[in-house]
Amino acid sequence: MKRLLGFVGATLLAACSAVSDGRDEEGGANANDRSNGNAEGDRLETGAMAVSPSGAYIVARRNTTTLIVDVHDQRLTELDIVGERFVFSKKREVVYAVLANLEGVVAIDLATTKELWRSVPAFTSNAGAFLARVTDDDTTLLIADYDRIFALDPADGDVRSATSSVGIRPVDLELLPGDRHAVVVGSTTWADGGPHTPVSLVGVADTKVTTIDVPNCAAPISILPDGSRALLSPTFCTADAEARAKGWSNPDPVSMIDIDASAGKLSFIKNLPGFGPVSLLADGRAVAYLDTKRMDPSMFDDKAQIPGPTADQYHLMMIEPRSMKFDLHPIGKQLPRFAPGKDGTSLLVDASVIVVRNEVSASVTIDSTGKITAEVKGAFGDTSGSLFGVFDLGTKTYVPFAGPAASLDRFVQLGDGSQVFTLRNNGRGGDLFAVDVAARTAVDLGRSLRDIGILPDGRTLVLRIRLEPTADGYLREEFCFSTDGRSCTTSIQYRSPTPQHDP
Repeated sequence: MKRLLGFVGATLLAACSAVSDGRDEEGGANANDRSNGNAEGDRLETGAMAVSPSGAYIVARRNTTTLIVDVHDQRLTELDIVGERFVFSKKREVVYAVLANLEGVVAIDLATTKELWRSVPAFTSNAGAFLARVTDDDTTLLIADYDRIFALDPADGDVRSATSSVGIRPVDLELLPGDRHAVVVGSTTWADGGPHTPVSLVGVADTKVTTIDVPNCAAPISILPDGSRALLSPTFCTADAEARAKGWSNPDPVSMIDIDASAGKLSFIKNLPGFGPVSLLADGRAVAYLDTKRMDPSMFDDKAQIPGPTADQYHLMMIEPRSMKFDLHPIGKQLPRFAPGKDGTSLLVDASVIVVRNEVSASVTIDSTGKITAEVKGAFGDTSGSLFGVFDLGTKTYVPFAGPAASLDRFVQLGDGSQVFTLRNNGRGGDLFAVDVAARTAVDLGRSLRDIGILPDGRTLVLRIRLEPTADGYLREEFCFSTDGRSCTTSIQYRSPTPQHDP
């Protein structure tokens, strides 16, 4: 699954699907949680923003420029660069931007907005970099090319080394604890009637590569906090003609992979039934889901666990990664997405938008401005129209949120877990909802945003608001800092330097 820092979920549309944001929709772990600032190094779409680790700066993408917002001094600077991926240093107020059109990588001092260095690695792909990560000690910047990983020096941009092949079109790049090794997931190929995905262990200092073949499809990988085991599981995988002819039924499993970084070794252990991507909980468990229509009964060691013919199609799957034992909990007839709640006792769960579009009763309207509105009934068996709710990890029960229909298309959680502020994709950003987690109630706040974020204090929301252009065509937007989603305690406004079409 490609993670795009804009709206990952597909827009709710009429059956003809005449309009689409063109992105894949997946179940499993929800990649739309912006509570920790940003998913570093993933693609930042026009209209989206990322908060620096200190909370002192915000990087916001426009169509052909990049905005640097100084939170403390309440000012912004527009840079004439098209950054596609941004990685923040964790040691200094610097952001590393991977530029569009193969223009390389640039380091920007956030305080002065000055360029510190520019480097142009020898990318082999016209698409440029696929992913980027920086070590916590700010000593190595990793850039994923079409089939290899570049290691750059963050001090001056010097390309220190590059790996041999790690498979093509990498879909995930994750640093292990200690930052001495990284795990790379390449794209899937098909042979012998099934999928083959390269998973590589890369030495950060020497870029030495060890690669294994995993009999599963590519997906974001989840790594245990001690770095000793990884779980790989996609939502869907489209087979090639040979596999389809041999009866491939898309039983994408949860692949268990052992990691021995000190020995430079990866080992595939086994496939569990279930689908992902996988989410890790604070208590050490992992969460996937099971689709009874696509499960492979042969993957169940305990046949008594196989759901019966009248069971719900979808079950949440709680996995103990060490023993690889799991239990199943019915969740309904809609493909679930889930994110761990900040309270540590719950999962935020909503229905995959594409499945809601296809399988749940919906009334969809598009107004004259292109804004899309949908009223949905029936997600997870709830007739109130709520697309989402809470799965209590203690009682193992699902409770829908009351109130207007909302979904987790892009959201933040307050630090104490008491509230969730979420955007429901409307085609030009998202409509803002506030969710009281304890009361299990959602409220429509009556405003539309380009994006939402939260500062590291866990209380201050960042609302990116599109304003009406001036009469003579100058574009405007506002960065609103709020504690309730309704009013701004402070705000910073942007106006385009020239009249132009809205990006």
